[in-house]
Amino acid sequence: MLKNYLKATFRNLWKTRGYSFLNIFGLAVGITAASLIFLWVADEMTYDNLPGHENIYIVKSKQTFDGATNVFDAVPGLLGPAVKDEIPGIQYAARVAWASSSLFSVGDHGIYQSGHFAEPDLMQIFSLEFVEGDKATAMANPTDLVLTQSAAARIFGDEPALGKLVRVDNDKSYTVSGVVRDLPKNSTFQFDWLIPFEVYEQENQWIRQWRNNVLMTYIRLEPSANPVDVNGKLHDFAIRKSVNEQLNTHNLLYPMARWRLYNSFDRDGNEQEGRMKYVRLFSIIAWVVLLIACINFMNLATARSEKRAKEVGMRKVIGASRPSLMFQFLGESIVMALISTLLAVVLVYSSIGVFNNLVEKELAMDIFKPAHLIFLGGIVLACGLLSGIYPAWYLSSFNPISTLKGGKQKAGTAGFIRRGLVVLQYAASITLIICTVVIFQQVQYTKGRELGYERSHVLLTPLQGALVNHIEAIKEQLVATGVVENAGISESRLLNIGSNTWHMNWEGKDPGKQVMIANLRVDADFIPTLGMELVDGRNFRARMLGDSSSIVINEAFAKLISPDANVAGQTVYWDKTPYTIAGVVKDFVYNNVYTLPSPMFFRPFEVQPYGQLNIKIKAGTDLTEALPKIEDIIQTHNPGYPFDYHFFDDLFDAKFKSEMLIQKLAGVFAVLSIVISCLGLFGLAAFTAERRTKEMGIRKVLGASISSLVGLLNREFVMLVLVSCAVAFPFAWWMMSDWLSNYQYRTDLHWWVFALAGAGALVIALLTVSSQAIKAALMNPTKSLRDE
Repeated sequence: MLKNYLKATFRNLWKTRGYSFLNIFGLAVGITAASLIFLWVADEMTYDNLPGHENIYIVKSKQTFDGATNVFDAVPGLLGPAVKDEIPGIQYAARVAWASSSLFSVGDHGIYQSGHFAEPDLMQIFSLEFVEGDKATAMANPTDLVLTQSAAARIFGDEPALGKLVRVDNDKSYTVSGVVRDLPKNSTFQFDWLIPFEVYEQENQWIRQWRNNVLMTYIRLEPSANPVDVNGKLHDFAIRKSVNEQLNTHNLLYPMARWRLYNSFDRDGNEQEGRMKYVRLFSIIAWVVLLIACINFMNLATARSEKRAKEVGMRKVIGASRPSLMFQFLGESIVMALISTLLAVVLVYSSIGVFNNLVEKELAMDIFKPAHLIFLGGIVLACGLLSGIYPAWYLSSFNPISTLKGGKQKAGTAGFIRRGLVVLQYAASITLIICTVVIFQQVQYTKGRELGYERSHVLLTPLQGALVNHIEAIKEQLVATGVVENAGISESRLLNIGSNTWHMNWEGKDPGKQVMIANLRVDADFIPTLGMELVDGRNFRARMLGDSSSIVINEAFAKLISPDANVAGQTVYWDKTPYTIAGVVKDFVYNNVYTLPSPMFFRPFEVQPYGQLNIKIKAGTDLTEALPKIEDIIQTHNPGYPFDYHFFDDLFDAKFKSEMLIQKLAGVFAVLSIVISCLGLFGLAAFTAERRTKEMGIRKVLGASISSLVGLLNREFVMLVLVSCAVAFPFAWWMMSDWLSNYQYRTDLHWWVFALAGAGALVIALLTVSSQAIKAALMNPTKSLRDE
C-alpha cells in the first residue's frame, strides 16, 4: 500500500513538474530563510552561556541627576574588595580596568592586543580553562601575563608561550604565566590578555576614592546565596562607606544572562528590552516567512486540484475512502516538504557564509546535531501537515459523479480562504518593506544631522610612546606637509567620552539640583581642528598659556548657567576649585548620536602617555598621498610602534551598527517574502484562470478584447493587494512609531513611504498575475468551449 502511494506521489510530481518545482522551491526558500534567522536567534539566546553563568554578575551603578537616572558599569575602585569581605554570599569578586589596546612585542615583532588589568578572582568567575600554566599561580606576581590561545598564536606562532618574555608598549616586560582557552565568540566579556590589577592600581592611586566610578567589578555568588538578599545589602553599600564624600550612587547586581539582550535602561532607571526586541522581531519574521511559504504550498496545491478531479472521482468509484485519499494527499505534502527541507539544507550550507558576513558572526549548522535534527524533522512534519491538510480535505471532498462528468467544484469557502491567505502574505511583505525604508530613513536622518564639527577627512591616531613628548614639533611638521590642515589632541575620542562629574557649581545654581556633566581634556588646537564654532568668548590660548584654570563649555552647559548662554568670563567651581569660562562652543554630537546635546566642557590637556591625535586632512587631498606622509612623521618620532589609525567617519558609522544590521536583515527578508508571495499569487492566478477558462472563451466569442479580459482577471488581485495595504499600513505605523520613540533625535513617518510600499507591491503583483491573465486571454476559445 505504502509503495503504491509513493509511486502515485512521484508520478504526480513528475507529471506536474513545473508546479512541483514552484512548490518545492518556494517552500525550500522559506525554510532556508527561517533556518538562517533561527541560527542567528539561537546564537543570541545562548550568549554568555558559560559554566555557572547563573551565579555571575556585574555590579552596576545607578545615579539620578536632574530627574534622569543613569545606569552604568563603572563603580568605585574600593567597592570590590569591600563587598567581598563584608557581604555574605559573595564567593569571588574581581576589579577589572576598562579594556585597552597595547603593543605586545617579542624581538622585532609587534602586534596590538586588547585586554584588561584584572584581579585573580576573574579567572574563577569565568571558569577560565588553562592549556599552559597553573590557574592557582598564574597572576601571583605583578610581572605575570595571561594570554588567550589565539593571542599566544598571534605572538608566538605554534611555539609554547609559557615562561616567555613579552614587552608591553615598549616599556615593561612581562612573563607569560598562563595560556587559557578563548571564551566563546558569543560571550560579552572578551580579552586577549590579563595583567595583575595591582600594576594598574600602583599607577592610578586616584582610583582609591569612593566618589570615583572608574572600574568594572565582576562577582560570582555562592550557589546557595540569594541574589535578592545580596542586592539588598549592596544597594546603599557605597553610600554608607563614603559618608564624607557626598556620594549619590546606588549599586546593584546585574546577572550575566541579561548582559547581551537586556542591557538597556530608560530615564527612570528601569530595564528595557535592548537587543531582545530585535531577537523577538526576527523570530516573528522567521515564522512569518515560513508561514508564507506554507501558504504558497497550499495555494499552489489547490490551484492544481481540478487537474486531479477525475483521478479523485475514479478512485472513489473503485472504492477509495475519503480517509485513504486524505492520507495519500497528506503523504504527498509530507514527501514534498521532505524534499524541500533537504533542498533547504543544501541552500543553508551554500548561503551561510554570505549570511555570516552580513550578521558578522560565525554561525554553523550541523544537521546531525540532535537539536538541528529535531528542528528539521519538525519542519517536515509541521510544513507537510499544515500545508497538506487543507488541500487533502479539499481534494477528497470532490463529488465523484460530478468530477467524472467534468463538472467544476464550487469555490465556496475555499476561495475565501485562499484569498485571505494571499492578503496575509502581502500584508506581511508590505510591512517589512515599510520597516526597512523607515529604518534606513532614521539612520540617514541621524547621519545627516548638524553635528557641530567636521568629521570628514579627520584621522585619529593614539598618542603612544614618545609622541606626547614631541607633540608640538609633530603638529608643525604635519601642517608643513601641505596635506594636513590642522592637528589637535584629545584625552579620548569625541564619540567615547567617559569622564563625567556632578560636582560642578556656579552662582545661582539650585543647591538641590544635581547635573551630570561630561568633560574632555583637549589642547588649544582641538577645537579649530574639528571646525567647532565658538558662539561666545574665545578658544584656549596657544599651548594653554595662562589657561590652566580655564574651560570651554558647550551651549547646553551655558544655558544651565544663564538662559541667554552668554557666560564667557564667568566662574564655575569643580568641587571647590574655580575655573573661568573662556568660551562657549555651539552644541555638538558626542557619545550617543541619537540623543540631543547634553552639558559638557573641555579642560586643558595635561601631558600623559595616552590620548588621541586628531589630524584634519585638507579637503580634496588624495588619501593615498596623505597617509604615507603622515605615517612617516609619526614613525620618525615613534619608531617602536606600528602606525595605527582610524578615520572619524568610520568611527561615526560604527555607532549605527545595530540599526544597519536590522536594516540589512529586514531588507533581505522583505525581498524574500515578496518573492515567495509572488509564487503564491502566481498559483492563485493560475487557479483563477483555470476556473474561468470557459467564461473567458465566451467573452472572447462575444467580442471582448484581450486588454479587457486581462483587466477582468487582474481586478480581483488589485483588490487583494489594496486590502493587504489596509491591513499592513496601520500595523506598520504602530510598530515604527513605537520603534522611533526610543530615539530623542528621530525622523518623521512620511505618508509617501506607505504609498510607495503599497504601489510597489501592487506593481509586482500585477506583473506576476498578468503573465497568467495574458496567457488565458490569448487562448483559442474553440479549445475552451469544445466540450460544451
